[in-house]
Amino acid sequence: MPPRRRELLISAAGLPLAAAHGAARRLRVPQDPAGIGLERSHPAQLLRLALAAAGMPVELEPSPESLTQKRAIFELARSGGTLDVLWTMTSVEREQQARPVRIPIYRGLNGWRLLLASAETAARMREVRTLAELRRFSLVQRLEWPDTNILQANGLDVIESASFDAMFKQLRLGRADAFPRSVKEIWRELEHQGRGLTVVPDICLHYPAATYYFVAPGNTELAAAIEVGLQRLRVSGELERLLLKHHGEDLARARLGSRRVIELSNPLLPPQTPLDKPELWYRT
Repeated sequence: MPPRRRELLISAAGLPLAAAHGAARRLRVPQDPAGIGLERSHPAQLLRLALAAAGMPVELEPSPESLTQKRAIFELARSGGTLDVLWTMTSVEREQQARPVRIPIYRGLNGWRLLLASAETAARMREVRTLAELRRFSLVQRLEWPDTNILQANGLDVIESASFDAMFKQLRLGRADAFPRSVKEIWRELEHQGRGLTVVPDICLHYPAATYYFVAPGNTELAAAIEVGLQRLRVSGELERLLLKHHGEDLARARLGSRRVIELSNPLLPPQTPLDKPELWYRT
């Protein structure tokens, strides 16, 4: 089926759904982990726009407390849970627990990783050219993150931490060499938490990764509405415009096209991931 016809059929599928909703619907979502609030959060803004495009206006209600990724998935999946939607990086396990909407909201930017390190370590790491050379360095990651398992599966030395703030401290104390962070978050973290640290020049890591919206396993109506809205925003160009509004400066500063890319595999990636649709993914 031609792509344009498929897009029109997907949009048409949302029309009965759109007609069924009038007043704004309340959706419970996690607090923004960056602490910037839902009004400024890229995924929250995109979720509202997508559902409006599908004819389902919503009001987002943040969770009363900050939730770890593991806890948020649990609350979404359990009967009587406290969340209706969340956005997080996918994995086989997570797609077994909750229902994904398989349109990557960051176009895979989660898998483009720069490295935070001390200036001394950065001077050594910038010369890394292969995965084998990268294995000589230790990398710190949070215990529950999928990225931890991805890095370990590639034979990398990963030091696990239960605390986000502690990872920066570990770098400053020399207990780990580097902290891989996605291109969309590293510059903000460098500014606010990166005292004494720098971004390693000349290299970056890449593995296929997707952040999706997830809903409860049985909530097919909401999943369909989000997918219809995201497809409409993609066709109109709004999906890309919103991404660049929030992360265009991050991408320009990262200069990914001028860095050596060390490719990693992602064994956690579900086979249903739409890697065969280049229009959904960022390319340098």
